[in-house]
Amino acid sequence: MNNTIKISDHFWIIEENGVRSFLFEGDRRAMLIDTGFGTLQIRKLVAEQTNLPVFLVNTHTDKDHTGCNRDFKPVYMHPSEMDHYKNALPEGCRMEDVHPLWEGDIIDLGFWQFEVILTPGHTPGSIMLLERKKRMLISGDSIQDGDIFMFGAGRNMQAFQSSLQKVSAMTDTFDSIWPSHGSYPLTADIIPGILQGAQDMLAGKLLGQEPPRPMPCKKYVCDAACFLY
Repeated sequence: MNNTIKISDHFWIIEENGVRSFLFEGDRRAMLIDTGFGTLQIRKLVAEQTNLPVFLVNTHTDKDHTGCNRDFKPVYMHPSEMDHYKNALPEGCRMEDVHPLWEGDIIDLGFWQFEVILTPGHTPGSIMLLERKKRMLISGDSIQDGDIFMFGAGRNMQAFQSSLQKVSAMTDTFDSIWPSHGSYPLTADIIPGILQGAQDMLAGKLLGQEPPRPMPCKKYVCDAACFLY
């Protein structure tokens, strides 16, 4: 199986058992977004696509996004995510290699210009990355058509809804959404459905089902996505 897929010039995705990483090549350096479960040699896959120095950005730090963090430095994330990361620090990683990304920061790669959007809820420091000129949004886990994990420490449905409302007000700035799970690319049309599903779930309008494997939650299915809550 070819885990690396070229989307366009200077843009690749890396697929790993249901989770997705992104590689963007700039003029003088390249950015990797998330590192998967750790079952792939992502460092080798990245080196096959670019010989530029690579830095890492984590959309958030659940274990399926940090599995190969040890192979990259520096590592960037929102400071609100640093406790989440430190409490389950991946093997071989050091907090000394972690640097902050703030709301509104611009990650300048020359060919690409990504703006940091803070979107808490799925985790405290979840971020999305907006490329205004190319009209694309890297959405992490918060916008997708699959299972959105909303149980356990750090998850907050009220913050999640507020973040979706925030991004919904920005839909005139992007055409495509690139999530870490599920189908890709998506369009902004999915956002109202996810938001309505979250509201319906909290209002008791969705029936909780048993999850696909033993987990301390129920699965709630709406038209746009599913919540594990």
